[in-house]
Amino acid sequence: MTKANSAKNPPFYVKDCSLASIATGIKSQTLAELRDRIALIKPSSIYYHFWGGRLRTSFGHREYHNDFARWAHSALHDDILAERLDLIDPTNYENLEVLRQDLIGIIQNRLEELEYIPWAKSEEQFYFVESKIIVFSTTYLIQKPEDVVKTLPLLSPSSIFYHWIDAARRLPEKIDDFTAWLSEFGDQYKELQENLRKIDPYFISLPHLQEKIAQVFINYFVKSSGEP
Repeated sequence: MTKANSAKNPPFYVKDCSLASIATGIKSQTLAELRDRIALIKPSSIYYHFWGGRLRTSFGHREYHNDFARWAHSALHDDILAERLDLIDPTNYENLEVLRQDLIGIIQNRLEELEYIPWAKSEEQFYFVESKIIVFSTTYLIQKPEDVVKTLPLLSPSSIFYHWIDAARRLPEKIDDFTAWLSEFGDQYKELQENLRKIDPYFISLPHLQEKIAQVFINYFVKSSGEP
């Protein structure tokens, strides 16, 4: 994977990352306060509370997929709200500001349904956290798309996070880095790109996402080689 590459075949430089958690000092004890704070926090805080859990060592199969839904369940004991918040898939939104407004709307609708404002114990308040992604290089360099099959299993979950989840935030096209890289080969891998675009990373763990990406590449190149 370290041979010189021609201009027609741009290499894929694999990177890794960590998501730094930054305390904001902002907290909420009631559902109304949560609504009001969400309207004011930075977009990086919304990003963290939807995606940050993917890089926590404790993340695995969880009943709820974002911090807001988990808090509604565990601190407010409002499973109706928790389920509504859990159905939010951030990949379906054009940007975090649109997601913010939908999030506020869901909370407001729930407040209007209730006869009282739900509140949490003082030790169970929601603490808003901001995120800053720290990126660093790796020793992996992928020369051609078929090499992804053997390289992908070697990558860390945080590398998958950077190239798939964070890429959708970074790139104007809102796509992952693998799909963006394949576009540099013209229409040669159009079908592969389309298959990758079908993967929704939100409701699955990073190891599962890694497996799904690998399977798409494997299926494509097995089909292309004519193997049964």
